Amino acid sequence: MSDRLKMGSVSRTPDQRPAAPFCQLGALSLTVPLMLAGCSHSPEYSIFGSFFPAWIFCSIAGLLLMGGARAVIGRTAIAEQLAAPVLLYLSMAVFLTCMLWLMFYS
Repeated sequence: MSDRLKMGSVSRTPDQRPAAPFCQLGALSLTVPLMLAGCSHSPEYSIFGSFFPAWIFCSIAGLLLMGGARAVIGRTAIAEQLAAPVLLYLSMAVFLTCMLWLMFYS
């Protein structure tokens, strides 16, 4: 056995970090449930006895609105000038979803 193992010191590589102290882990385990307590009253709707969160409805409506905007853009000359149409339509869907959420549930 080497002298280091006899003395109780274990060598670490430079990229390993020491474990977090017990008090930091305890504080983290107490604060996480407190931060998640605000999520218990999210808007839900009962459909055929099953509760659906409201963000599902907002995302579906955002996708439908984006599809309508895509149809309008596709009929104009703007569609030919788009450099990245996938990114445009994806960001438009996310934007519309967030705006619907803010308008109805903020």
